[in-house]
Amino acid sequence: MDFTLTENGSNSQPHSARSIDQTRLVVSRDQFKAVSVLAQNLKALMQSKAGPKSQLALAKKSGVGQATIGRILREETAASIDTVEEIAAAYGLQAWQLMVAGMDPTNPPVLVPISKAERALYDSLKAAMKEAAATKE
Repeated sequence: MDFTLTENGSNSQPHSARSIDQTRLVVSRDQFKAVSVLAQNLKALMQSKAGPKSQLALAKKSGVGQATIGRILREETAASIDTVEEIAAAYGLQAWQLMVAGMDPTNPPVLVPISKAERALYDSLKAAMKEAAATKE
């Protein structure tokens, strides 16, 4: 599946997404089923330079059975959270990262903590919104 960059630079929209207007996209729900996302991301990780490249190597490193890994790759089963965590750990990732559609193995998604200045700005905007709502009433 081909992925393209979105307006904000992330590569999470499949190439098959079609635009309704400038702000909304239509994407088939089948492309974002959890079993499909996990299988696609696991295949991408196995083809990348880092980490286990075969089902057997991944089974040895993660402790997840090779048969289970095969079923995940063929989208025949929904993996448990524990299984996803064990597979992710074999690649030095967290489970949630494997569930981001279109994950780039060379640049996995990260959660960026906000700075004190950003938190202060957010809090002041939140307070201003409450104040504006109160004056409307």
